[in-house]
Order: sequence, then structure tokens, then C-alpha cells
Amino acid sequence: MIRPILTLLFIVCVQAAFAQYGRRGMLEFAAGGRVGLGTGITGQYFYTDNHVIEALLYTRWQGFSTTVMYQHHMQLFDVYGLKWYLGAGGHMSFYPVGNNRPDSQNNDLAGNIYFPGVDAIIGLEYFFRSAPLQISVDIKPEYNFGPIRRLDTTNGAISLRYRF
Repeated sequence: MIRPILTLLFIVCVQAAFAQYGRRGMLEFAAGGRVGLGTGITGQYFYTDNHVIEALLYTRWQGFSTTVMYQHHMQLFDVYGLKWYLGAGGHMSFYPVGNNRPDSQNNDLAGNIYFPGVDAIIGLEYFFRSAPLQISVDIKPEYNFGPIRRLDTTNGAISLRYRF
């Protein structure tokens, strides 16, 4: 008899603990596309109004990269839905043999290239009031480790996401 009561009490406590996130008046997830020097998909999870985890999967120079970043979003001016954000995270990149990445052509690397790196991001984001859409523009410099060590400041994109 005590086990069903404890289970029910546990479920009620967990729901109460997470209820504040479900009732904050905003949509928690966003997913969409990203177009810039690299093209790919993006997904965001808003665990508060200002704290966001973003995951990217994009392709550039015949290779691909996965990135996960923490972002802090802040209100910009007094415009409803307009925010600016900054953040940091990491990535893992893969470039196959024969890729057209400029910095891999001038060295003696043979075979596929895998390397991790760190990322920063700064951007502007607008949330539409009349539709569950958001648009953002950002600059995302990254530093690559491994066989190709370099700071790449040419990453940036425009993203369009559907919020749900």
C-alpha cells in the first residue's frame, strides 16, 4: 500500500517542480534551417526565457560539423520579441578525403580529417507575435584543434525556426 502512495507522491512532486517551465508563457523548442557560409539545421531548447541550449548540424567545404552551445538571451531596446544573445560551446567536425577546405589543401594530411573545437556566438533574434516563428542572424567564430589548428572567424548565418 505504501509503494503506490510514494509513487504517486513522486509523480506529483516531479510535475510540480517542472510546472514553472511549462507555464512561463513561451514555447520551449524551436527547429529550423540555417543558411550562410555553411548550410544546415538548428534546434533550440529554452529552459528559461533567457537560457537556451542550441544544437547545429551543418555542412561546409564538403564536410560536416555538429555543434552544441549554451546561449544567454537578453532583451534589446524596448521592442517586443527582439533579443540579442551570446554564448559558447563546442563542435566536432569531419572532412572526407578530397574536401575543398582551404586549409587542408596546403599540408600533408592524408585520409579523413576529424577534429574538435570551441565556438562562440553573438547574434540578434526576433520572435514573431502572430506566428510561432523566429528569425536570427549571428556570427559564430570557432577555434579548431587537431590536425587543422586555426581560428575561423568567417562563420555566420541567418536562421529561421518554427517554435513549438
